[in-house]
Amino acid sequence: MKKLLFATAPFSSRLADVAWLLFRLHLGLSIAIGAGWSKLINLSTAQESAKLASGATALSPPDWFVQQVANLGFTYPSPYFWAWLATWGEFVGGLLVAVGLLTRWGGLQLAIQFLLIAFLWYDAPEPILGMYYQQLLFWAFVLVTTVGGGRYSLDNWLQHRSLAPAAIKVTAPQIALLALMVIGATGNALAQRAGATTSVAEFNKLLRNDWTGTLTYLDYRTQKPVTLPTTLSATQTAPRQLTLAFTYRESATRSVLGQDTLVFSADGREITWSSKLRVVAKTTSTPQGLHLVLEGPGRDDNKPCTIRKTIDLSEQHWSVVKEVKYQDGLQYFVRNRYQFEH
Repeated sequence: MKKLLFATAPFSSRLADVAWLLFRLHLGLSIAIGAGWSKLINLSTAQESAKLASGATALSPPDWFVQQVANLGFTYPSPYFWAWLATWGEFVGGLLVAVGLLTRWGGLQLAIQFLLIAFLWYDAPEPILGMYYQQLLFWAFVLVTTVGGGRYSLDNWLQHRSLAPAAIKVTAPQIALLALMVIGATGNALAQRAGATTSVAEFNKLLRNDWTGTLTYLDYRTQKPVTLPTTLSATQTAPRQLTLAFTYRESATRSVLGQDTLVFSADGREITWSSKLRVVAKTTSTPQGLHLVLEGPGRDDNKPCTIRKTIDLSEQHWSVVKEVKYQDGLQYFVRNRYQFEH
């Protein structure tokens, strides 16, 4: 059983062992923090947790990741179930790969996840020859599954701990150094997330073409969703300012124009978008390209509230989900959703 769980072997070169340790730390922590942790933040509200208990509630508006899961066909018993499973798989699996514990098993489940992303989700998959990072991560986790943790891993220590002490010469300073490396890398990643920033340059994709899509909003009077065909044209009107021009088609003969202005703070930590919104989460390793979450105080239906906007932007897709939580409310609800393609 021990061999099955912790099987690994050192390389013939100590230099190769050190290189493999650094590779594992980077690969594991980048997935655990950059992918798993960032999603856990967005999947941890009371409202979304409640959706796990019932497949029926999966028809309510999901977040960006649950949408992807549902689009892949993982709808039974609920796309929220699979979204949580995948997210925890990224977070826990990444940490296991980083510290070298159950390394092959952590790598295997992540390889399966990226197999689906690289060859099923990706628009135009190109096995072997495709130069896109989802496929690169798939092969990286295949490599981890094949090689295991290596010499400097908890797997290797656990595999040999029943041997004589002389068989493994691991000193306390070496263990402390490894622990400090893991803790330091994790702390640095979390610190970077805590200070997430953005800039006009990250929205350059919006400027390249006109966009066609829809606006779906919750009507204040009827409390029912309304969907309007919408087009968008974006221009940069100042070094730190974007102007979004919308055309909403209400009927075959009637269109309404609208305009939003986005002003980016000098330090990149805020965007003024009707009200000041802080950058609370940012991921650039998602299949969409840029995933950004903004939050801040505002007003909705003439009542004070907290506004959260979730942005996903890639070469061919742009979406913005506006969620609102009133001061006396416990949960966010979706006020409107823009979905554009070109």
